[in-house]
Amino acid sequence: MTPKPPVSLPPDRPGEWTVVRFGVFEVDLRNGELRKGGVLIKLQQQPFKVLALLVGRPGDIVTREELRCQIWGGDTFVDFDQGLNFCIKQIRAALGDQADTPRYVETLPRRGYRFIAPLERRELTPPPEAAPASHGDESPATPPRPLPFPAPLPTDVNRTAPPPAARRRPWAAAAYRPAGLAAALGLLVAAAFLAGWRAGQSASPAFQRLTFRRGFIDAARFAPDGEVLYSAMWEGGPGQVFATRVGSADTRALGYPKARVEGVAGTEMALLQPRENALPVLARAPLAGGPPREILEDIGQADWAPDGSTFAVVRRVKGFARLEYPVGHVLFETVPGRISHLRVSPRLDRVAFLEHPVPDDDRGSVVTIDRSGARTTLSSDWASLEGLAFSPSGDEVWFTGTKVGADLALYAVTLGGRERLVHRSPGRLVLRDIGRDGRLLLARHTFRLEIRARIGDEQNERDLSWFELPLLTDLSENGRQIVFCESGDAGGPGYGVFLRATDGSPPVRLGDGRPFDLSPDGKWVLSRPVRPPFQLTMLPTGPGETQALEDQGLQDIRWAGWFPGGRRVLIMANEAGRLPRMWVLDLSGGKPRAVTPEGATGKDTVISPDGRFVVAFPAGAMRALRYPVEGGEPEPMAGLEDNEYPVQWTEDGALYVRKGGIPAKVFRIDVATGGRSAWKEIAPADPAGVWSMVRIMLTRDGKSYAYGFSRSLSELYLVQGLK
Repeated sequence: MTPKPPVSLPPDRPGEWTVVRFGVFEVDLRNGELRKGGVLIKLQQQPFKVLALLVGRPGDIVTREELRCQIWGGDTFVDFDQGLNFCIKQIRAALGDQADTPRYVETLPRRGYRFIAPLERRELTPPPEAAPASHGDESPATPPRPLPFPAPLPTDVNRTAPPPAARRRPWAAAAYRPAGLAAALGLLVAAAFLAGWRAGQSASPAFQRLTFRRGFIDAARFAPDGEVLYSAMWEGGPGQVFATRVGSADTRALGYPKARVEGVAGTEMALLQPRENALPVLARAPLAGGPPREILEDIGQADWAPDGSTFAVVRRVKGFARLEYPVGHVLFETVPGRISHLRVSPRLDRVAFLEHPVPDDDRGSVVTIDRSGARTTLSSDWASLEGLAFSPSGDEVWFTGTKVGADLALYAVTLGGRERLVHRSPGRLVLRDIGRDGRLLLARHTFRLEIRARIGDEQNERDLSWFELPLLTDLSENGRQIVFCESGDAGGPGYGVFLRATDGSPPVRLGDGRPFDLSPDGKWVLSRPVRPPFQLTMLPTGPGETQALEDQGLQDIRWAGWFPGGRRVLIMANEAGRLPRMWVLDLSGGKPRAVTPEGATGKDTVISPDGRFVVAFPAGAMRALRYPVEGGEPEPMAGLEDNEYPVQWTEDGALYVRKGGIPAKVFRIDVATGGRSAWKEIAPADPAGVWSMVRIMLTRDGKSYAYGFSRSLSELYLVQGLK
């Protein structure tokens, strides 16, 4: 019996990509199978053919006429419209997609369909290579070093559909020869898929791997004489600064614990060094190693001007993110959000950075500001942004980002806002630096958010991670449910709000947006859309309709939580042009009422069990205070230290707080007496690549906890040939 040829590849073209991945799904084009998280999903043959054709042309509109001719055949006698509608419904049911808010298959009314999710090719079976011929005593040629990323695909792929007659005959014959049917579809899908991946790629670049250990790379810069400096945390150890030379596997540890490389000028490097109970300090240190010299305090971001004359810095001043260039000259202040990846132009006339409207979210825009303070948004509406540098001439800003999901591609945008794709390959690419000769330092990150929980008297933690980027936002009061946000491919462009039982059963999607807090009765989740209008909403966890709360003049809602009893809501937001503060909103009616002065907010704000107090940080302060909800002066809390963040105020009158770092050290403070004791150190068992403890949640009875953390495993490459 003749084996059945692959669905997507003709028998005479071995060695092509055969598995396409998007989010948690995989389309096996060779075997005609769809899987979700490795589990086979039942999908009939005809709907699978439609899906295969759509993923073969990602981002393109596949017209209804093309689908009819290429899958049903031009001479079909079936009811085509009914058959196609059935196939699309089956595809959406298998993917959990919706026609009105599509994450994968978009409907273009009266035109056709388009696959809109980013794709990743997952399996390559190269054809066998012939053994090199022997020529006397000559050694065989050294095979080329395999690239870590797939090389750009051939340019001679023809995306033009064949003439109608040529399309009809194979499909008509396929009615009598199933193997011919699969081969014909294979030719079509393979060509379309390869052509789609070719679009927008630069000429073949060369990648040279520079790091080989397991961990996270935080920053990297070119240095003179062929060296590369980078900051990394390997095998779960503390961060350090390392130096390596291109073409050598040798790496020197320069020390500087937990420091981040912020620039290189001449024979020195700029380092951002953390401090105990204070914001980081900017320092200068010799490239060869040696004691650093501190130069500026309270710095969040920095870059050294290419000529070494001055710095651009970002300071956090009483709630504002303040951009200075040169030092002392304020160019820009932002109330909400944060600034990241600050860089000075080679022309010294402007700075570029990524602006993120929500402090703990990487959505944002690419922005430049010149020395006069003229601000230009070059590119906006990115779902994830990380990594930025100027081109050697200074006429473009290069950055890595994505509109959907978490896998970043490399883009360039002119100072006039003209944008282009430079390079795309599977994985999360992060631009670290561009040298004067046009070479790049590009990192590839395997980035995930993960969730762990220990419930009741259990001795072991449970892994409650789901999808790729589950951001923990709440743990129910009985410890039986968690709320998380999914911002990766599975969440879609509007993110996803999920409720999951801590027994490990699958989560339930409640809607789109960024969730905050689960109501005391477990019936509602406070959430906010990630796109305008940014209105606070209540998502039902069971039967019911979504309810929108009037903003009453509040902007940039950063967080919201329920008061005990569920009749009032605490909101962290600001009025137009003002600093954020805490507000209380009565759900029975009325306008929000300020609880704290401007600038007094906080990380992981908690409310007392009786609803009378809120713990928050005054503007610019390192130590939290207790604010009366009904008005009055804030009060210090005995036993609380600087840079300790509230976790929970439990029913027995204890305030649990945590210090930053990994593991996170959690302390228990008796609110009445100020008595203080160590409670627990929390961290995942495998610390490799863990660089941030995102959130720790504790139930009111203190018996159950959950925590979220980010893990990024990085590889650093030197890249040549990208233009």
